[in-house]
Amino acid sequence: MAPILASMAVALALGLAAATPVDWSQAQTVTVVATDYRFDPSRLTLRVGVPYRLRLENRGQELHDFTAPAFLQSVELGTPKPLNADGRQVVLQPGVQTDLYFVPRQAGRYPFVCADHDWAGMTGEILVESGG
Repeated sequence: MAPILASMAVALALGLAAATPVDWSQAQTVTVVATDYRFDPSRLTLRVGVPYRLRLENRGQELHDFTAPAFLQSVELGTPKPLNADGRQVVLQPGVQTDLYFVPRQAGRYPFVCADHDWAGMTGEILVESGG
């Protein structure tokens, strides 16, 4: 029992304990609209450590999705509810909108696509900049 308590004390001292809870009411809203066949905007710039509400809207006549596996694996999700079962995409029927809450945890460039329409140029990029 003592080694476990010692390990926990070291983790707390090093700041490895659970992150401070996120105040989702302070999330910045970023909207991406899917139409036939593009995203608007197709480029997003976000900051590490800032809570966001990504509002995804499908204003097209066809089913569209927001597929961004590398990005979605690099964030802390507020709720995974809008994501599909494998956590790689959000699928939107025509006329539907949904919100995805997250905090970016890693700087980098992340592509996103509509997996069914990337061939038509329905692609984009998320740039996550370091906080500061």
